Order: sequence, then structure tokens, then C-alpha cells
Amino acid sequence: MRRLAALLLLGALTVAGCGDGPSYTSAKDGVLKITLDEYRIMPENIRVPAGPIHIEATNKGRLTHNLVIESVTHADGEEPTLYGRTDTLHPGESGSEQKPITLKPGKYRLTCSIANHDDLGQYGELKVVAKSG
Repeated sequence: MRRLAALLLLGALTVAGCGDGPSYTSAKDGVLKITLDEYRIMPENIRVPAGPIHIEATNKGRLTHNLVIESVTHADGEEPTLYGRTDTLHPGESGSEQKPITLKPGKYRLTCSIANHDDLGQYGELKVVAKSG
């Protein structure tokens, strides 16, 4: 009986973890307002219409961070394509990219490129969608 209960619980947890993929926060007017802290980017997944994109990042952590927009895929051994980035932000600082970024519809990676922050979970996804209307 306990074995059956454990299997049912495991099955319920497996189904609960399934979904349609990440949910996205919409960025209004092409402005990505992002908060950085120890090994998180918030919001983690952002959807924005194609066109000029502006980054506004705030470091609320105790360590230095930055925000980079890069390609999701690249060939083995190749560095990802860099599309935009902020300067290094010290704790409490805010910053933006030097000039607006224009991206084609598709998926891009948001990450902190300092040390191994990306490996520790400080990354997200930017989904650029075609403008409607």
C-alpha cells in the first residue's frame, strides 16, 4: 500500500512539473527593466516586440553584476554572439546600454557575464516577437 501511495505521489509531482514552457513578462515600449542579484535575473523571461530595445538594469545584490544579451545557440567552441550589454554595476547601481539594440524576432539569452554567475543560474530568456498591426 505504501509503495502504491509513493508511486501515485511521484506521478502527481511529475505531472505538476510539466507545462507549456516558460511564462514571459511583457516589456512595454521596448524597455527591459531588469533587477540583478546573486545569481538571478528578474524577470527571468521577457517578451518584447521587435524594434529598438533599451536595457535598464539595477543591481540589488551584494556583488558586481552586468546584463548581456547574446545568442542562444552557437557552434561548439565558438563564443556566443554579443548583441548588447550594460557596464559592470556595483551593488545599488543602475545602468543601461550605450545605445538602443535592434533585434530580429527570435530567442536570445540574458545573462551576467561576470565570473561564473551564468553557471550559478544568473540567466534568462528574451523572446523578440514580430510587431503586430
